[in-house]
Amino acid sequence: MAETAIAFRCNDYVMVAAAGLNAFYYIKITDEEDKITQLDTHQLVACIGENGPRVHFTEYIKCNLSLNRMRQHGRHSSCESTANFMRNSLASAIRSREGAYQVNCLFAGYDVPVSEDDDCAVGPQLFYMDYLGTLQAVPFGCHGYGASFVTAMLDRLWRPDLSRQEGLELMQKCCDEVKRRVVISNANFIVKAVTKSGVEVISAVH
Repeated sequence: MAETAIAFRCNDYVMVAAAGLNAFYYIKITDEEDKITQLDTHQLVACIGENGPRVHFTEYIKCNLSLNRMRQHGRHSSCESTANFMRNSLASAIRSREGAYQVNCLFAGYDVPVSEDDDCAVGPQLFYMDYLGTLQAVPFGCHGYGASFVTAMLDRLWRPDLSRQEGLELMQKCCDEVKRRVVISNANFIVKAVTKSGVEVISAVH
């Protein structure tokens, strides 16, 4: 896949970036497409792949989460629950007549306790998913052509205790490496973060 998606999890946040490239074969339509979809107040997914399946899959997940929240009287799904639902949707699609969703995802979220008696996991979460239904909780992950270069950088430079500013600097290095090493245009990256306060859009990475 021509686009690149990058994400890493630290103690207080998860930072996600996705290239804004939207192309049809050799024709570039735009490089400002937002491929990071906010699914809930504290959950988002970076999804790359063909335009049709990508939009259809993210909207399907988002609408089902809204329906489930309504049925649960406003209670939000945990990150692990959402990740497993997404994984099951990808795996089921492979066995359907329509075929697999040709999308790869990085799902990020922050679990906030509902009450003092809530025994669910609390804190930032990051999950790696591919179109075959693979699901794995990871400290960092990448998809796309740039993944070969960025994974090595994150393996060397990532730490769980990175401050917000250090995380921004690391993400900037990753995006710069993709722009420098990958022939296909990944000129513009959209970056978002999930914290205890919710989802934030970051404009400091270019």
